[in-house]
Amino acid sequence: MDAIERIDILLKLENLSRTKISEMTGMKASRWANVMKRQAKLYQEDMETLYELFPEYKLWLATGDEIPEAGQISPLTKRANKA
Repeated sequence: MDAIERIDILLKLENLSRTKISEMTGMKASRWANVMKRQAKLYQEDMETLYELFPEYKLWLATGDEIPEAGQISPLTKRANKA
């Protein structure tokens, strides 16, 4: 799973539209759409914005790994823990 697939999971599980994530990050919704369709490159600055918004997902967004004891989880783990 790559970073764009992880972002897609994040958006779905956090119930965030591209419009909403655009408002939260300051990136245009059309840019998010192009990144998610792989028609534009995902930049480190884009990821850093997500890290600031979702610090608990930083490691997972960057690498796909989790360290729950350090508070680094995925939205999948967050959802599983709520159930």
